[in-house]
Amino acid sequence: MSPEHRRRLQLLLLLASLLVLLALLWQFTPAGRQLDPDLLLQRAARVSWGAQFALFVAAGCLAVPLSMIVLLAVLLQGPLDGALSSLLVGACVGLLSFGAGALLGRDAVAKLLSGAGPKLQALNALVARRGFLAVFIARLVPAAPFAVVNLMLGVTPIRWPAFLAGTLVGMLPMVALTAWLAPEILQQLREPTQAGWLLVLTVVALIAAISWGLQRWARRA
Repeated sequence: MSPEHRRRLQLLLLLASLLVLLALLWQFTPAGRQLDPDLLLQRAARVSWGAQFALFVAAGCLAVPLSMIVLLAVLLQGPLDGALSSLLVGACVGLLSFGAGALLGRDAVAKLLSGAGPKLQALNALVARRGFLAVFIARLVPAAPFAVVNLMLGVTPIRWPAFLAGTLVGMLPMVALTAWLAPEILQQLREPTQAGWLLVLTVVALIAAISWGLQRWARRA
């Protein structure tokens, strides 16, 4: 197993452990009253949609993982509204950071992202051959934070319409899966069951396996 895959597995196990720990805290300690997921979501939902959107866009531009933004949007706004909001946030963050990369230029981006020279060359060659498909692959198998990949794509020959289309289509699987899985996780935090946690952990493990397979396919592509 490569160091990258080992780190991903360790992160997956850490996230699963944290979910179980939070469930135990909410169920069996006094802190659960203040950390009740419904109460926390009610407080966060008081923030207007516009303010939430602005915060999500700012977080995305600061390289906060897009998956975390999608999860928060789905929990705060519901599966459908959260999914649509996430796609809009992804489009805005994508175009902003893509435009920033185009304005800065290759040399500035290479200096800003220390050691990114070889990756820029590889990405430029992939975009030259694949175009839309290259962006789609980059979304399915992110090798760096969302905003960082966008900066790098901004100095490639791809045009913004193809970039935007590849970004939105590439985001769809992750957004749809999060919209389905997040309410299940929330339900388990409210009323944990062995069968429910087994389902959640099985889906997470399946996602990790699919991600690993997609990485191998992307390298060959």
